[in-house]
Amino acid sequence: MTFQDFLIGALVLLVGAAFCFAGYRFFRILIAIWGFFAGFNLGAAGMVSLFGQNFLGTVSGWVLGLVVGLVLAALAYLFYYFAVVLLGASVGYSIGSGLIAAISPNLNVTASIVGIVLAVVFAFLILALNLPKLLIMVMTALGGAVAILGGLLILTGQIHTTGSTALKFGVAVALVRASWFWSIVAIALAVVGFLAQWRTTQQYTLAWSEPTQSS
Repeated sequence: MTFQDFLIGALVLLVGAAFCFAGYRFFRILIAIWGFFAGFNLGAAGMVSLFGQNFLGTVSGWVLGLVVGLVLAALAYLFYYFAVVLLGASVGYSIGSGLIAAISPNLNVTASIVGIVLAVVFAFLILALNLPKLLIMVMTALGGAVAILGGLLILTGQIHTTGSTALKFGVAVALVRASWFWSIVAIALAVVGFLAQWRTTQQYTLAWSEPTQSS
């Protein structure tokens, strides 16, 4: 295992655990961290798609990933609606791309398209339905569970961060390609995470204040 694999795997595991079991209570802080990772993966994957580079195999991939990650993190921390849209979109993309990856490992373009479609659907649902607390808990539990297992697989050497053809499409795709077993474990872990959040936030409601413009 390389130091890069250890560092990324440990960070993904820790953030995933916090998201899965305490996603609603600490949503504002955690969604910023989640936004950074989502943006980092998006930027790095973009370099692969545009220039055919290895995933996280070049300095330019790291730089673009860091820039996009910091932008999404800042927007997610400052603006509630951006935060919930980012949450819904990232979880929707993971589910869509993961399902296609389960059907065939060779349908990369189809996986991306289906992932984007579900990202839009999930983002719309979390805005349109009047159940923000419930949906935030469900999606943070699910997204966190996938991240926990993704971090574990990176730490155990079953997934590599550099040059991975699966990781560039998201952790969910990498999990499915590793084994169907991990997908089942992720669902079970998400249920446990949701129940933990539900029990610990009965009397808690998320408060959010956005920056205001001075006249």
